[in-house]
Amino acid sequence: MESRRQEAMDNFRKGYNCTQAVVLAHADLIGIDTDQLLKLSQSFGGGMGRLRQVCGTVSAMFMVAGMLTGSPDPADRESKKKNYEAVQQLAAAFEKKNGSIICRQLLGLDKKTSSVSPEYRTGAEPEPRTEEYYKKRPCLELMGDACDILAEYFGEKREQ
Repeated sequence: MESRRQEAMDNFRKGYNCTQAVVLAHADLIGIDTDQLLKLSQSFGGGMGRLRQVCGTVSAMFMVAGMLTGSPDPADRESKKKNYEAVQQLAAAFEKKNGSIICRQLLGLDKKTSSVSPEYRTGAEPEPRTEEYYKKRPCLELMGDACDILAEYFGEKREQ
């Protein structure tokens, strides 16, 4: 069976953005129609719409955590606490391994704090996926790290 790490990397190479690639690799655990899952997660790629904010792979970890620990009941404070603890621990593990959870910092574009002002934007047009693109970006490894962190936190399990 293919590892989620490899599956996420393969998904990215197929053209899915970083968030989509990771959540798609966990689709069997999430229980949402795949088309809906892909549409829901699309906006988070490139650090949220290429704003280079929170890394899309980190957003994907949070989405998976929400599906595994969340509750639709707004009064379920225990579930909310459990979910927030998961999010904080996942973020800390990712940051410890990679130095940041911010896309622009992970890509080496900017060491400043987050901003959505125009000078920090990288445009809405996704870059073409060429071999050079994959060589200059750490995204594949970051996706793999996110999958490994999720597996460590929740345990590696797949529904059959």
